[in-house]
Amino acid sequence: MKPLMSCPTRYQQAMIAYLQHTDRAEKQYELSSTKIPEAVVAAVGTTSDVFHYLTIGSGMGDSDILALIALRKRYRKIKATIIEPSPDMIAAFKENVRKEGPLLDDVDFLWNAMTLEDYMENEQPKQQFHCIFVVGVMCYLTDLTKSMKYLYKVLDKTGLIAITNGSDKNVFIQISRTYSNLMEGFSTPATEKLVAVFNEVGAHCTVSEMEAKVDIISCMQEDSQIGNLLLDLFTHVANFRETAPRDLVDDVIQFLTNPGLLVHRSNDKVTIRNSQDVILVQRPIE
Repeated sequence: MKPLMSCPTRYQQAMIAYLQHTDRAEKQYELSSTKIPEAVVAAVGTTSDVFHYLTIGSGMGDSDILALIALRKRYRKIKATIIEPSPDMIAAFKENVRKEGPLLDDVDFLWNAMTLEDYMENEQPKQQFHCIFVVGVMCYLTDLTKSMKYLYKVLDKTGLIAITNGSDKNVFIQISRTYSNLMEGFSTPATEKLVAVFNEVGAHCTVSEMEAKVDIISCMQEDSQIGNLLLDLFTHVANFRETAPRDLVDDVIQFLTNPGLLVHRSNDKVTIRNSQDVILVQRPIE
């Protein structure tokens, strides 16, 4: 079985399929376009000549574009540093920026096709950022404590770090804990551990839950391309249904509808939980 992350094109297809079958997009829209920008403005104010924005694991840029459009209404000049290891994702992000036209005209993008760890090794922490957006990438960080302390180091004294992390009511978290042999390179830390790291450096943290669901009825249909892509994403195995032992495939599909995940089941829809914790981190008020 081949790790999904080693197949960038397949990963992108799986992510698109997932976004089309979850209500997370609606929740993420409100978070990225309203809640995070409002929290940033409240913390930073609007007097900065240049607003510095950093995003980690941006994917195709959906969340970041929403946030940047909202922030552009409050700040005259924005410099956005993008860290995303997949060249395919960066190419998609650039295309999505192009589609927005004048809405992002005053945003200067600095593209970095690398992991956060690579960025930390190659870039000296000179620039301080007013907003650091970390969406759903905790599972890919090899050294959580070092990475979080670095982000806190480059956070402006009035800035805000916004992190989304899988909660216990999250399909990826539950599968990774049950089938750890499948999820190569995928290990999501408990939110409590993240908060403990920031508490150690004296940061102020608030945590809330962003409830979300995903429709997986296509996973029950063996010939469904969408269902196969979703299974790939859930297990982080490329072409999981085709390459995994049949009993393992059947076991995973059955696991998806366990009482801890299942929300609704009918003839035309099967929805399961996929909630996220939202962690906001700030420096203490002096």
